[in-house]
Order: sequence, then structure tokens, then C-alpha cells
Amino acid sequence: MQKRIVLLITVLSFMLCGCAGKVPSSSASGQTESAEIGQSEKYTIELTERQKKILRDEGLPEEYDRLTDSQKNAIVKIERVLSYLEETYEDEFEYLGYVSGGLDGEYVTAKISDTLPEKIVTVYISYKNGEYTYSDNYEAKIAEEEYKKEITDFLSGYLDPADFQVYAEIRELRDAGESLVERAVGVPLILVNNVCSEEDVRAAAQAYAEWIAAMENKNGGGADFKVYKTDDYILMNEFNYRDYLANWIYELDVTVDAGDTINIEKYEP
Repeated sequence: MQKRIVLLITVLSFMLCGCAGKVPSSSASGQTESAEIGQSEKYTIELTERQKKILRDEGLPEEYDRLTDSQKNAIVKIERVLSYLEETYEDEFEYLGYVSGGLDGEYVTAKISDTLPEKIVTVYISYKNGEYTYSDNYEAKIAEEEYKKEITDFLSGYLDPADFQVYAEIRELRDAGESLVERAVGVPLILVNNVCSEEDVRAAAQAYAEWIAAMENKNGGGADFKVYKTDDYILMNEFNYRDYLANWIYELDVTVDAGDTINIEKYEP
């Protein structure tokens, strides 16, 4: 993911004032904190080295009192969110971006340090009754590797493991279910070497759909089986596979609706 820092933002309806030194004290994912609203900043606040680096990388002043109100608001919220993540999950995070609002709401994105490929965590910020509440997808991101392994193990009964790769992002984890595949909300991407016959790929896709339909708590789902020429397939890995996504020679789009009806459609470029 290209690193993008958004600090030159629209002034928010609610401004954080006089609270820059306060960080979350709770380790719960739904942690809240109070904020004072409606006052103007009257004094200089000493920023952390992390905050200064973020500002420096964006080409903004490192002195708090030289920032605009919207920039002050952003840099304070960013530090609070990063502190929340580190206190809650005892991990290290690298700041990636901040969005002040829009269709997806207000959120901060951060990378879990020293993870390859990158694992990007999104923390959504909500304000209600004088308090800020944070929610995040950290646990879903950590679970993605095991999620992919469960799918890989299942499909290995139908395709040679050397001839397919599984990539998946979990949008949400349900509370109910015996396995990650049952709990995960997301559409896995299965990339297949064309040495596999279409009959074998279709059989794997059908078996995957029936597997999902049999899960008590899954409530529907799907997958996308994309087939590639061998010359492309052997070059693809977890770091570069997105560069090849447009090169498929055909795909099987698998869907299972909430009533467990299975549909498999073949598409060609």
C-alpha cells in the first residue's frame, strides 16, 4: 500500500481542545475517552517525537502553535489512536494515514511493524455523549494467515498445493463459528496455475461452495478462482500478486447466498 498521510483536512465539527497530553487508559477494543469541545487553543503543546516526524514527513511545521486548527486536531487524534493500539495489543505500529470524515467515517490507518507482507489496521473514531470511542480490525488482520491456511488445506484435497495460492482479507470476524472460515467475512482470492484442467478447477470451486453452504453460522459467502498462464503464475507471490490480477485467462466466480444456494459463473477477459 502506498504510504499516504492526510493532514491538510477539512475542519471538523468537533475540535479537540486542551487535551493533547491525554491518551487512552483502557485496553479494551471499545475504549472511550472524554474530550472538551468548543474552546480555542490558548497555549503551546509539546508534541511527541512521533508526532513531529509525521508532521516533518508531510512538510508541515513541527511546532504545535504553527499548525492550523484542523492540523492540530489531526495530529492529536493520530497520537491518541497509535497509543490506543499499542496499549491494547502490546505491538508496535507505524502511522500511515488519517481521514477526517466521509462515507467511511473518521479513521486512522497504521501498519503493524515488522510484518511482511504489510498488515494494515484501521481504527475508526466515533464521538458520542462527550466521549471518543475507538474500534479496529486488528484481530481480523492477525487472523488472516490462519484463515488462508484453512482454505489452502481444504483445497489441497482437489488441487496440487504447488498450483494454487490463496489470498484473503477479513473485513470482519463473527463471534459464532468453529473455524476462521466460518467466522470470517470476506471473499478469498484463489490464483490457479493453468496446468490444472478446467474440470479440476471447477470441481475445487464446487467443493469449496458446498463446504461454505454446510457451515451453520457462515450465512453465505463466496470466492474468486482466477486461472493464469504458467509463465505468469510462477512469478506471482504474496508481495506482487496484485500486479498480475488483470492477466487471468478465465475465472470462476463462486457465490453462496444466505439460503445456501450455490452459483458458479465462468468469465473470460
